[in-house]
Amino acid sequence: MKKFILSLSILFFFQYSYAQDDVKVTLTEETDTLVKQRFIDRYENVFMTKVQTRHMFKIGLSQYYQSRWFSLKEGNVLTNTSLQLGYEFKFLPAFSIAISGHMPFYGFDIPIKDAWQNTVIDTQLRWYVNMRKRIKSGKSANNFSGNYLALNYTLPGTLYEDPTIGLKLGFQRRFLNSGFMDFAIALQQGTPWFHYGVLYNWSISSQASFGLAFGDWKKSSKFPLCDLLLCNELIGQQWKIRLPELTIGRYLYRLNLSFAYERKFNESPFSINYQTDIGLNKGYNYMLTQIPKPTNFFSKYQDTHSTEASITFSIQPRYYFLQERQKVRSGGGNGMSGVYAGINTEYNFYTGRNNPLRGPDTKIITQNNIRTGPLLGFQQRLFSHGYIDFNTSYNFQKDLNIPSSHSFGFRGNLGIGFAF
Repeated sequence: MKKFILSLSILFFFQYSYAQDDVKVTLTEETDTLVKQRFIDRYENVFMTKVQTRHMFKIGLSQYYQSRWFSLKEGNVLTNTSLQLGYEFKFLPAFSIAISGHMPFYGFDIPIKDAWQNTVIDTQLRWYVNMRKRIKSGKSANNFSGNYLALNYTLPGTLYEDPTIGLKLGFQRRFLNSGFMDFAIALQQGTPWFHYGVLYNWSISSQASFGLAFGDWKKSSKFPLCDLLLCNELIGQQWKIRLPELTIGRYLYRLNLSFAYERKFNESPFSINYQTDIGLNKGYNYMLTQIPKPTNFFSKYQDTHSTEASITFSIQPRYYFLQERQKVRSGGGNGMSGVYAGINTEYNFYTGRNNPLRGPDTKIITQNNIRTGPLLGFQQRLFSHGYIDFNTSYNFQKDLNIPSSHSFGFRGNLGIGFAF
């Protein structure tokens, strides 16, 4: 009986195993029903990359567009900055013609005709190198936000300077409805059309401009400001590096650098900003004379050949007086963006050998200046690693080399660059 039950169990096991192996498995392939999704660039609404644009008028400030530079002793945010008026036209999706005028600021005591005579006219044929590819891939439209290579011809308004020809490699960005920024590295020949030879009198320089733009694009009713600005991120400290000013050429070598470190006091609207500015200059420039009431530009500024070095250390306690309101309205606020007031305190060392081309002999000047005074400014973080910082201060100034010497005056600072 036991053997019969064992035999029946073994037979049942093999029948069950065979039945399992005999199960048919059918594989089928079904078509994917998911709709292909388009990747949306979070910056496309900021830079207006999907907005068709063929005409653009520009008004703003330009730096490093000068027919002749000012010396480091006289240079500040105004004297080496120009008012820009320009127009750009797209005649093909990847090509445009850009024309702009850059009129320098000389001060209220200089007749406007002298500034007008020193206006620089810049004409460019631009090739937006990746525009056609971006349009085909659906990432852009026919507009002015892109990287470009340009042929340019520059005509100074003054009779004392030669026109230039050259190449520019740069990038231009439209942002929001009415903004633009442009930065380029320019390779230019000071005496054009190879008059003295192909390799004669070339220079390389950085050029930047930014401001308001107006054109034929469709305006957006929604402003994605928080894609552009760091609205609610808490930043306790930041390093800032300003875009460098660079010129290397036969008649001018110039380098300006600026570094800063800013730190908040906990969650309060107070911060302290430490900044170092370094300037090196060798070449032809303008230098201020001692004429109290100049009748024209050349009676106030001398045409000079200078070799100079300047370094400035500054400390600025700042109070961002809109931070508390930002916290109430948006629940955040990084504490180092917005309008601020404070105190400017700085030490400047300057040394220069200045040789006027007309008039007195060479002047060797060494100065140790201290300045202090009330400060008012505006700073804004842009995206993750950009910033703009503009301020002006009215300072008491004293030259430590001349104990009895002191003066009062305004001083400005403009920084655009990278923040970390």
